[in-house]
Amino acid sequence: MKSLILVLSLLWLAGCTTGRLEYVTPEGETKYACEVEYTWEPSVDKYAVEYILSHCAKEAAKKGNTVVQKELLNLDLSVPEPPKGKQWSFGLAKSLHNQGQLTDKQYGYVIAHIDLGNDKI
Repeated sequence: MKSLILVLSLLWLAGCTTGRLEYVTPEGETKYACEVEYTWEPSVDKYAVEYILSHCAKEAAKKGNTVVQKELLNLDLSVPEPPKGKQWSFGLAKSLHNQGQLTDKQYGYVIAHIDLGNDKI
């Protein structure tokens, strides 16, 4: 039984993509923010994490903080337009991804975009 639990735990961890933002305040204090985790499809999860961390990095920099992972500040976070007459939803994004109409990166960005509520703006 212990072996089964160990194997299941390892499989669960293997399918988990995580990240967090590290930045330094103007006073020199190192801080962490925006801890994020996606666990459904590793090839897509990494892009959802990247999108959220980049979004947070840009917000932290606007407040005068120094972001440690500077590459996050230069990412283009644009997402493709949804099909005419539709709004992004998890189901629509999944369907288009399954049909090959969204790349893994586009799918991950759309998912994170929705999760952050940016589809409502």
